[in-house]
Amino acid sequence: MVSDVDIHFTNDKIRNTYWNQIVYWPFKLIVVTVVLFIIWKLTKEKQPFYGTRIKDFSFKPYLLMLLIMVPLVAAASTQQDFLAMYPKLKAISFLKKGHNNGWYKLLYELSYGSDFVSIELFFRGFLVLAFTKWFGKDAILPMACFYCTIHFGKPLGECISSYFGGILLGIVVYHTRSIFGGLMVHLGIAWLMEWGGYLGALGMAKGG
Repeated sequence: MVSDVDIHFTNDKIRNTYWNQIVYWPFKLIVVTVVLFIIWKLTKEKQPFYGTRIKDFSFKPYLLMLLIMVPLVAAASTQQDFLAMYPKLKAISFLKKGHNNGWYKLLYELSYGSDFVSIELFFRGFLVLAFTKWFGKDAILPMACFYCTIHFGKPLGECISSYFGGILLGIVVYHTRSIFGGLMVHLGIAWLMEWGGYLGALGMAKGG
């Protein structure tokens, strides 16, 4: 993915693309957070800011969900359509030219991870919790449908699973009033897919 941000950092076009992408995801998070915070304030919500409740949060059930996903991601990482999409880092072409500095990769993955904070805050925190006072649990289904649409163009398995995953995470947020469990699962799966992409591509290269 190449961001729509176009800020001049360097005359090197390839590195400039990299730094624009690094800026894009955190900037998106800031914009989403500020807009939703303004809405939260204006509507005088009595609940904590759209799912940022940490009281009584337990990470154990979400860790179990992640462990269940490991073999599924491992299986997906053997598929060509998956490897055509992941790891996202391969889009940064200067890393293919001998500049394999680990800091570039780490910064990219951290920036990429910030996008999932935006997603959970908007889709689960806002689209579920802000509308439950009018629609109750019925707010979950339209959120999951909308969430599925942002996966169009990705591998078919990922697109289909995003719908059911959206419903599952919506149910979790509806009952816990916290996005942190869903964020832990979503971000964990995203980084597992990145790792699976690395290992899958490495395996394909050795096999070839």
